[in-house]
Amino acid sequence: MDMRAIRPAARLSLVVGLSFLSCVLFVFVRLALTGRFAQGYLIWNLFLAAVPIPIAWLGAALSASRKSRAGTVATALVAFAAWIVFYPNAPYIFTDFIHVVRRAGLGSVTATWLSEYDLLWYDIVMNAAFAFVGHYLGLISMYVMHGTMRSLFGRVAGWAMMVPAILLSGFGIHFGRFARINSWDVMVDPARSMRVMVEAFTDPAALLFSLAFALFIALTYVIFYLTKRGEMGKLDA
Repeated sequence: MDMRAIRPAARLSLVVGLSFLSCVLFVFVRLALTGRFAQGYLIWNLFLAAVPIPIAWLGAALSASRKSRAGTVATALVAFAAWIVFYPNAPYIFTDFIHVVRRAGLGSVTATWLSEYDLLWYDIVMNAAFAFVGHYLGLISMYVMHGTMRSLFGRVAGWAMMVPAILLSGFGIHFGRFARINSWDVMVDPARSMRVMVEAFTDPAALLFSLAFALFIALTYVIFYLTKRGEMGKLDA
């Protein structure tokens, strides 16, 4: 077995694990400060944010192991479709800031040396940590999936496939926050998911929300991509 092929995945797994534990620590420190476990949803959402990574890696590995062109393309496209369904969970954590704004059901300060204002700042930093890690994990998965598409279909087609994926992700975040449609709902109840999607396309507020997130994802991915590819003069895409 080629150790060089194992090391990147091992390093990534270590980074993901340490990042996850660091974020969870934020939640338990807050539990000690307030006596209430009110941010369990952040832990669950961060777990979901990591799901696209194994999908992208598995798609890349299976595609590379296929001997026929048809089998490779079919495997890659199935992985790509599955990745699109789960990817919105990564940037979705940014919408959890709504709980910080509303301040409902988050518990009160029990530590005498801490004010409600101090707790607000702590919540902002904690949510930012979860959102950053979740979004960064999503960008890693996008980079891996993009690489698979580029290797199979070429540079132009690879980038062209990312555009609708990013746009759909923006709408996916809207569906999750407002229509409460989860990734598995797309597979279990596709009719309802399609109906909600059509309604979103005719709702100006939904369009603004979705396109704003799509633009944010696109901008951050381009920065991430350029950073990963090295100096701009050495880019091959």
